[in-house]
Amino acid sequence: MDARRITALAIVIGGLALLAWSSLTAEDDLSRSTETATAPTQPDAEVEQSPPPLLGPVDTLRGLDGWLNTDAVSFEELRAENQVTVVHFWTLGCINCKRTLPYLRRLYEDFGDRGLEIVGVHAPEFDHEAEVDNIVAAIEEHAITWPVALDTNKRNFHRWQEGPTAYWPRAYLIDANGQIRQNERGDGQAGYDELYRNVELLLAEGN
Repeated sequence: MDARRITALAIVIGGLALLAWSSLTAEDDLSRSTETATAPTQPDAEVEQSPPPLLGPVDTLRGLDGWLNTDAVSFEELRAENQVTVVHFWTLGCINCKRTLPYLRRLYEDFGDRGLEIVGVHAPEFDHEAEVDNIVAAIEEHAITWPVALDTNKRNFHRWQEGPTAYWPRAYLIDANGQIRQNERGDGQAGYDELYRNVELLLAEGN
């Protein structure tokens, strides 16, 4: 066999080998691509919510000027009838307080018959906010159906909020053992969303 035939044969054999290798590589790439596209997606694991921390024992409400929206005569009486209590310090002229009321209405609608009580503590900032007729009008305007304590001289407002700064609004979540489980300042939605989850969790745990 002369040199030209040997060269031609080598070229043909090399071409066939290259063609076969390319075919195998393409099939392998296709197989891996198909496996990637059809691999099942694992669902995200449900994150278990941790119970809210223990922040210390709750104080009482004393020296009040009366109650609205309830026949109860004391904070302890309201707490004894329920598993979880939210104490909400507010005043009728405070725009930030008004922004929290839809969150509280939702809480009361969802859990008011399941062991939750909300106690609004009205602590007026200005003289006209201390007038009972104005407080009653605000309660009706904002569809407040939970008990409201009248803290006209802000004794409880300042005693519960020790330190140089006291806030309107401020909410405390109290469990059945008299422990504060959340201390929420201001009107941020994230804080009141957390309050909703914590109320639901404590009620589910029977605390």
